[in-house]
Amino acid sequence: MAEKKVVALDIETIADKTIIPLLPELKAKATLKDPEKIQKDIDEKKEKRLAAMGLNPLYNLICSVAWCDKTGPGSLAITEDSPEEEKCLLEGLWDILVEYDHFVTFNGRPFDFRCIHLHGITHRIRPAVNIDKGRYNRGNHTDLRQVLSGTDAYAPGKLDFYLKKFLGTGKFEGIDGAKVQSFFDMGLIDDIVAYNEDDAQQTFDLYQVVEAAGLLE
Repeated sequence: MAEKKVVALDIETIADKTIIPLLPELKAKATLKDPEKIQKDIDEKKEKRLAAMGLNPLYNLICSVAWCDKTGPGSLAITEDSPEEEKCLLEGLWDILVEYDHFVTFNGRPFDFRCIHLHGITHRIRPAVNIDKGRYNRGNHTDLRQVLSGTDAYAPGKLDFYLKKFLGTGKFEGIDGAKVQSFFDMGLIDDIVAYNEDDAQQTFDLYQVVEAAGLLE
């Protein structure tokens, strides 16, 4: 029997600024009268909205995808926040994923693959692989977040916690999902890619530990 080809996947996202015209107009607090304070309040709200958009599958843009198998990590990234670049990235990603039999994510059902599939609709890209959308580790997709947390809504939910507990490592320092937007705006694409690849590598390593413990049987 052929060995199952397993790949861990992680994505990083930023705000899709083409969506902004569809959103409600931002207004300053009604109590503000000073024009400078009004503009400052609006600018602060814009920054917070961009950060929130980056974490919403309906409002974001995939700026980096990383994968990792037993040979190590790989990645694709965009350099401009344009839907056209995201389309090319997604087409390239499916060319990679079609080579694998089993897919591993951390919170991938509600986020990573949801982004990939929803954005595929936007770009009219049909998935090259039917990724299982059921809960836990059924089919060809293991979402480690759901496996390790089970049905406990209050269980620790961050990858960093599980990495420290089971691998003795931890997440990449200096950047996290909330900072990806600002890193992208500053042109720090290599930093985003390094962070993304590290997440994919550690997700793959965590999968191997969980599988060895028999939790996925």
